[in-house]
Amino acid sequence: MKQKSILFPCLLLAASVYAWLESGQAELFSGQDQWPVLLMLLGAAFVYQGKKEAVTPHFFIGLLLFGIGLHFFAKPKWTWWPDDFEMLLFLIGFSLLISTVQKKEYVYEAVSMICFSLFLYFFKQIMAWLESARIPTALLKEYWPFVFIGISLLLLLIKRKKSIR
Repeated sequence: MKQKSILFPCLLLAASVYAWLESGQAELFSGQDQWPVLLMLLGAAFVYQGKKEAVTPHFFIGLLLFGIGLHFFAKPKWTWWPDDFEMLLFLIGFSLLISTVQKKEYVYEAVSMICFSLFLYFFKQIMAWLESARIPTALLKEYWPFVFIGISLLLLLIKRKKSIR
């Protein structure tokens, strides 16, 4: 007999808690009626269900939803918080790493995404440091995305050739 999933009750609970927070009947914290809180609650529901029932994709999606919600909730409050692009790449890498580290799958990909997001976050500081060392950076500033596009295409072609053989 197929076991019933707890996903629907978890999602219903998350949506109900958000509806209660949005109604303003209780003031638990500022911004409790904003949409990022809903993402965090839904993410927590997916994380709980994914962990409880050992469903790795749901655990990954839950971490990602919770992280995106946390990012958009915290960004207006803290000036030092990273921009959307860097943080979303970091969250994808972090969620992938946490959800697959036990199986030792996608660790290289996850760490690469985290490193790329950190590179983007510190890009301006890296360029300032290179300029202070009198290293020309004009070409690097303009063409670095194309370098990563080339590396990505090369990796795609290399993986394709290996899988065809």
